Amino acid sequence: MNSRRRVLAVVAAAVLGGFCFAPVFGLTALLLPVLAVGAAAYAVTELCRLRAGLVPWRPLLVVVAGLLAVVETVLRATTQVGVPTVESLRALGRGLTAWQSTLESTWPARPDPALVVFVPLLVLLACLLAVELLDRAPPMVAVLPGLVVAGVAQLYIALSGAAALVVALGYGLVLAAVLAPDRQPRRQATVTRSFAPVVAAAVLTVLAVVGSVALSALDPVGRSPYTLQQVQSAAAPTARYANPLDELASRISPRNARTVVFRYQSPQPVARWRQIALDDFDGVNWTTGHPFLRLGSDLRPGPDVRVDTTPQEAVVEPKALSGPWLPGQLLPSSVRGAEDPQIEPIGGTLVSAKVPDRYELTWSKPTVDANLLLRAGVDPQPQLGELGAIPNEVSALATQALADRRATFETALVLESFLRKRYKLAGDDPLPTGHGWPQLRRFLLDGEPGTSEQFAAAYVVLARANGIPARLVVGFRAPVKPDPDGWYTVRNGDAFAWPEVAVDGVGWWPLDPAGRATTGRSAIGGTEAEVTDEARAAVPPANEVEDPEVAPPAAGEEGRGWDGFDVPMLGVFGFSAGLLVLWLAGVPLLKFLRALRRRRRPGDAAVVGAWAEVRDRLRAHGVPVTRGMTVRDLAAAAADVTDARADAGLATVANSVDRALWSGGSAGPEIAKQAWDGVREVRRGLRSRPWLVRLQAALEFRSLF
Repeated sequence: MNSRRRVLAVVAAAVLGGFCFAPVFGLTALLLPVLAVGAAAYAVTELCRLRAGLVPWRPLLVVVAGLLAVVETVLRATTQVGVPTVESLRALGRGLTAWQSTLESTWPARPDPALVVFVPLLVLLACLLAVELLDRAPPMVAVLPGLVVAGVAQLYIALSGAAALVVALGYGLVLAAVLAPDRQPRRQATVTRSFAPVVAAAVLTVLAVVGSVALSALDPVGRSPYTLQQVQSAAAPTARYANPLDELASRISPRNARTVVFRYQSPQPVARWRQIALDDFDGVNWTTGHPFLRLGSDLRPGPDVRVDTTPQEAVVEPKALSGPWLPGQLLPSSVRGAEDPQIEPIGGTLVSAKVPDRYELTWSKPTVDANLLLRAGVDPQPQLGELGAIPNEVSALATQALADRRATFETALVLESFLRKRYKLAGDDPLPTGHGWPQLRRFLLDGEPGTSEQFAAAYVVLARANGIPARLVVGFRAPVKPDPDGWYTVRNGDAFAWPEVAVDGVGWWPLDPAGRATTGRSAIGGTEAEVTDEARAAVPPANEVEDPEVAPPAAGEEGRGWDGFDVPMLGVFGFSAGLLVLWLAGVPLLKFLRALRRRRRPGDAAVVGAWAEVRDRLRAHGVPVTRGMTVRDLAAAAADVTDARADAGLATVANSVDRALWSGGSAGPEIAKQAWDGVREVRRGLRSRPWLVRLQAALEFRSLF
């Protein structure tokens, strides 16, 4: 049985791999169950150390103890007075597919036991394999299960920054603990050797850290790391519901306009409530292809929002609201009170299979002013669906609207002004309906009045024809004043559609081409509508808009695809790669040249060289060598490493050394040849060892010094 140090090290590797899931669930949710599983596995190994008869039962004991730890720390609600029940077993069974359910959630996911349970189960499997491999394979192999757990965690969310460095250093310590020798025969001879595993582990850790940083820095496209969620969320089935855009005309009709849809209360001003964002147009229908995910514990703004944000909150009470669309905001953070809420993160669309009586919504609001918006460009890489072919007449109208100006937020406002001034808002019943090309042609080319449905759809088409990333959103205007009880009442007549433009660094920003003035409403102070009004007032006519100046690239920056670090990452990566190649190829080459030099020595020196060669080869295989050792002492120390063939070779070398050093005469070529024949037999005997051990010995560099 291996030493306690190595057992503890491989168990720690599995536990550390479990902690790599912290970005998914949060470290607090994983701390107790992962540590409990690791402690249970180590406790079983200690029990088997005290009771040798239990060793054959160790795998079963590890599984039972680990599952009990999982039940008591994660599935406590399924027990009766702490005793596992049938429901506990069922929950463990469902935990085998919890990894898939976690992929269908935003991150960090809710720390629900039904989701968290798969992490300690994965750690338990790694602990079981590590403990058993430690007695059946080289120690390095026993670290692999923990590394696999860490690798699986990286497929969920890749660690970065300080967290990645801490994990890398942790595995470096694990490798050092596993590689350190168990015995120290002589302190004088092994002081340097005792530090060698630590040095080797440190070199590997530094190479891993520097290499990963360099590879990420050298990515010229700036792509996001690959995650399993990209696969699972795309494959997750989505239910089919009525599109709120199709219901818009019915909502705002005179017979339904007074119906209360929902009420809300918020300490901060709110301009609008969204139901769905649509970015895919096939000429007939507006849809979205982005998948819906379960809303996690706290959804943060995406990387496209680089400005400061302020937290907002509201309490919403649905009334005549048909599911599953819930009134929400662009950047929701959390929803409390709704059953299993789901979100389409790119559009901010909230859905729930069962409409709650009341729910609490928190969201993030970008903090921007009019000057920032007017200076901003559009997002160069928006996440949008397909628009399809645009009719030639509509394309010509789009060119006329902006006079070939470059796509910026300022030109987005110019296009909004173009629609406001040129087209009329319908007010007579029956109101126009539809948002396909036939309806848009009548609205844009024939001058028929339209509702916000036609205004928003027309804006998105014209904007995207001019290179402005835009999408269509359906929702409700917020009332300007609250009711006497402090609540705001939203009715069907407040329903409308609007376009959103992707602004670089700000995210999606709403516009109102239908024109608020025609509805008799004013902008609500402190909202994005007020900021847009300020920016709108400062925009000149289309023919006076100046394209932003593009600064020429600085010297030495041409051809660069990324704006990376100031440090020479290419040089650092090259140096690190050189060290790795030097180790993998240089160490075996130096050993070969050393053996060749020793063999070519004259007389007795060639025999002594044969003895030194055998000694160093056995040192590389972990045989302790001390000063004053004879060849026969070395053979005794290597009894656990060598086979019969290697033992015979050692005996040949010992006989040659006796004849060369104790015969009183000079050793002839035949004695030197005999000694090196013994070296060859030792090499051949060592080839019977496992290939991984031989590889480790070939790359071992301590015997070079």
